[in-house]
Amino acid sequence: MKSLLDESKYALSGKFVLAILIAPLIVAALFGYMFKNGQINEAPMAVVDEDNSLYSQQFIDKVNASQYLNVVDVFHEAIPPEKLMANEKYMVVMYLPRGMEQYRFQGKQINIGLLIDNSMPSAIGNIRSGMQELITIENTTLSVGKLKVMGLGDDAAMGIASPLSLQQRLLFNPTSDFIGFMVIGFVNVAALGITAIAGASIVPRLRVEGRLEEALRSPIGLWSRVLPYAVISCISLMLAFGLLKQLGGLRFVGNPLEFLVPLLLYTLTVTLLGMVVGWTAADPSKVALRTYAIVYPSFMLSGVQVATIIFPGPIQAVSNMLPLTWLFKFIRGIGYRGGALEYFARELGVFIVMIGVMSLAVGLLTMWETRRVKVNSTVGEVAA
Repeated sequence: MKSLLDESKYALSGKFVLAILIAPLIVAALFGYMFKNGQINEAPMAVVDEDNSLYSQQFIDKVNASQYLNVVDVFHEAIPPEKLMANEKYMVVMYLPRGMEQYRFQGKQINIGLLIDNSMPSAIGNIRSGMQELITIENTTLSVGKLKVMGLGDDAAMGIASPLSLQQRLLFNPTSDFIGFMVIGFVNVAALGITAIAGASIVPRLRVEGRLEEALRSPIGLWSRVLPYAVISCISLMLAFGLLKQLGGLRFVGNPLEFLVPLLLYTLTVTLLGMVVGWTAADPSKVALRTYAIVYPSFMLSGVQVATIIFPGPIQAVSNMLPLTWLFKFIRGIGYRGGALEYFARELGVFIVMIGVMSLAVGLLTMWETRRVKVNSTVGEVAA
């Protein structure tokens, strides 16, 4: 009984009560807000309208009116879906055939192609059901209209053949296997944590070894200390992708040499970010906890589990600040869709901007640390 009272007193006097009361509330509020939509609405769609007729335009308007789809662009010439979907501007591509309006008046079947990016299978359920529902409604409307012209009742509509036929194809992960999104996600999160810790440990290690003051004299030399970790991490991830391709059947159809460019930019970004986060730690043993601020948000918000489009706007903005979010865009765009590096100028620019911002932060921290060392030296001389 005495032990119980003693431990109860300790628990009530410490931070446990505050933590256990506040932490679940914060997590509940954050995750409740993140997943409040529960489904993807307004999925970006491209339409290839080879008919370019009044009826095809009316049909596009009906598709755009669906809560699940947002027609972003309409093209009037055939474009390969891999090119349209490479950098994730569109999740769906719909093809309307030439002669669509003529087939409608002739009562012939109209085959509508629907190509869906299945690299994130959890994101497409509503897209498929929404389009199927739209086709059903359109067919019913056309059938009822024909029957009324023929002088028949609405009940006979079921006897008329449906003029619209939806031909669906799932691209880039037709079997919806877990290797391409779940496994690859865990691999990258694990590598992210190790790489961030390595970068975060550089300055604290130099401080403990008494070599930081010397390193501060060459800011470029201090910055370059992240390069070995970035290169080794890049090589490690490429080996991991190769192993998954050989043993797990990972679908990687892109050019590996082109993929090395964004991968190296990504690992360099992470190591610099780690250096900034761990800069003020007293010793290397203190940096692991700090890197949780990088790893945990990356695991939840970068697209490992669910497509980022499901998040509310502010959460998507936070997601776009995470390096891992942009790496997944390259994994899916170059690796799964086989897109050429030239399609990703914007995404490469994001990594370059991130590296620039982190380099600026390292420079400012170098100036601050240099000033602090000088102040401490002056105080020591005065005291002596």
